[in-house]
Amino acid sequence: MRLLSPGSARVPAILAALALALPLSAGAATAQPMAERQLATSRVTTVSADDISFIGHGWGHGRGMGQYGALGYAVDHGWTYDHILGHFYGGTTVGNVGNPEMSVELLALNGKPLVVTASQIRIVDAAGNGAVDLGTAARFTLRRDGSVTVERGTGCVSSWQQVSGTFTGNNIRVSAPGEGASLGSLLRVCETTGERAYRGSLSVVNHLGTQMTINHLPTESYLRGVVPRESPASWGSQGGGRGMEALKAQAVAARSYALSSSRATGAKTCDTTACQVYGGAGFKTSSWTALESALTDQAIAATAGAVRMIGTAVARTEFSSSTGGYTAGGVFPAVPDAGDAISANPNRTWSTSMSMSTVASRLGTGAIRSITVTGRNGLGADGGRVTEVTVITTGGQTVRFTGNQVRSALGLKSDWFVLSGATDSAATAVVRALYQDILGREPDPSGLETWTRSIAQTGDARSVARGIVMSTERLHTFIRAEYRAALRREPEAAGLTHWMAYMQAGTSVPELQIYIYASDEAMLNLGRGDLNRWVDGVYRGVLGRSAGASEQASWADVARRQGRPAVVRSIAMSDEAGLRRLTSYYRTMLGRSPDPSGISTFLPMMRGNGDFLLPIEIGGSPEYWLRAQTR
Repeated sequence: MRLLSPGSARVPAILAALALALPLSAGAATAQPMAERQLATSRVTTVSADDISFIGHGWGHGRGMGQYGALGYAVDHGWTYDHILGHFYGGTTVGNVGNPEMSVELLALNGKPLVVTASQIRIVDAAGNGAVDLGTAARFTLRRDGSVTVERGTGCVSSWQQVSGTFTGNNIRVSAPGEGASLGSLLRVCETTGERAYRGSLSVVNHLGTQMTINHLPTESYLRGVVPRESPASWGSQGGGRGMEALKAQAVAARSYALSSSRATGAKTCDTTACQVYGGAGFKTSSWTALESALTDQAIAATAGAVRMIGTAVARTEFSSSTGGYTAGGVFPAVPDAGDAISANPNRTWSTSMSMSTVASRLGTGAIRSITVTGRNGLGADGGRVTEVTVITTGGQTVRFTGNQVRSALGLKSDWFVLSGATDSAATAVVRALYQDILGREPDPSGLETWTRSIAQTGDARSVARGIVMSTERLHTFIRAEYRAALRREPEAAGLTHWMAYMQAGTSVPELQIYIYASDEAMLNLGRGDLNRWVDGVYRGVLGRSAGASEQASWADVARRQGRPAVVRSIAMSDEAGLRRLTSYYRTMLGRSPDPSGISTFLPMMRGNGDFLLPIEIGGSPEYWLRAQTR
């Protein structure tokens, strides 16, 4: 008998009350370890090749202000520094602390004698020795008993003469009384390659038996050695001077960060990237190199004492070079960073490659079979920053790392990255799984070779899943399944060609069911002329269960009034029908039922092209990759 043509299947929408006659199947599945959102948003990033490529965004932890973002907002968007700070440090207010003393651990001097030179050196010992002038050079060495040997000399390289008296670590302050505007008038620390000038004074500290050196100076003077180390002073000239707003933002962020900090030694901060970079005022080899700049000095002066506050406390205003386009959140809300796209930013997108053996060595896992990104924070491109990486070793052990652990161990610029590349064996496992789950058979040699090569080159299974899902073979499978269920026969060649063309043009599985189940032939085969019996046949074919007596009667009445296509449309487009097919894909491909978030994400798709989109999303997910490797 003749099937309904697609054109004759156009029917009015069924009343919502009639659709409610189809209840959902009982019992939603319990939540699984992997977030369902990843199935919808994350490309597969699994690698098991000899070489692995990391393609990433940003440089640094991404919390708080992005320095290139500040520059972009200042130069390209015309923002003022307070606008920039308010954007990156949500929840903070403006404050002013004046110019308190700052104390800075000089980490390169840890465990070493302090050797200084100046036109005049003076120490003040709180233990009772008072002020002692030492001439033009001095050396301070912590003893095991906690006392300090103080020696005077004539320069950085000198014969030394011990100064009489008892001096104790934590009590000595060293200064240059003749300190003036020139770098040569400041107190200088003798280093291997030259002299480093510091404003203020230095103290020798006994911290748990280790000699440490702390620089004490006014906060505003300290910032003169910080801001040009953190943001290039030349930024102030960019955009016709608009870049000064970025330097001002950096000055306030650096001031707030330092004043909100504290160290075990009693210092507020330190002089490296462990805190924020501080180089002192200048460095001399054969001549002086100033480490301060007029432009950054101007930015510091323009924001004198300004800080960001959280309540009554100075906010710990973290910052990093480049957020990659989205901040990481934490103390301050995560926000988009449009300023990061400034053309001067070399860190917005980056890439690096290394051998898998190097990755294994640095992560300490032993030989690796595959490495997969299995968690992201959902903020920005590629699903955002990596929150979890899963490694499967050649011995079958599964080891998980945070994205930050991977970044640190591998020396990556940030924890926002994707992976590229896969071995033939790992790619083959995915191709075999996709063929079996989607087509119900093993791949032919040609298909296996083609798709394996594709995954091995990209580490991305999504394009392969798409090719299999949209293949002629799979479309034929849909058509044959509906013919068998509704018409109890195989499609003839003409029918297969006919419906194949419609599905290639975008006809969905529910629409195909409407055309076939509403046909006269289906009425004869399923109902033998009886509408109630036909309704039960539609239920069995579409929902996998029998229709109750009330359901049969209700839908038979709709069929008499509005036609059989209206009945099939309501049943085929129902949540129950969509959930049945959705659950089938999950169980076949992932070995589990969807959790509530998976249902809310994908169930609406099942009324349309979900039978094509969902297998692609699952087949391209990290969870599917991992399952394919362990089958």
